[in-house]
Amino acid sequence: MVLSAAKSKRADEPRMVHVRLDPELHRRLRIVVAAEDTSVQDWVARVVEQAVTEQWPSITKEGI
Repeated sequence: MVLSAAKSKRADEPRMVHVRLDPELHRRLRIVVAAEDTSVQDWVARVVEQAVTEQWPSITKEGI
């Protein structure tokens, strides 16, 4: 049996997103998350969730 190099993901497993940031923006992000006593992972996930939740109603009304 030949196995794929990539592990198959179940539908309910979290997905990973890679984002390149300008060094100055990354520095400021680290300061913000430290001030909020959280991780970059948790902070970014929260901000993305908020943005998607805000946009989703208008996008789904368009039939997407």
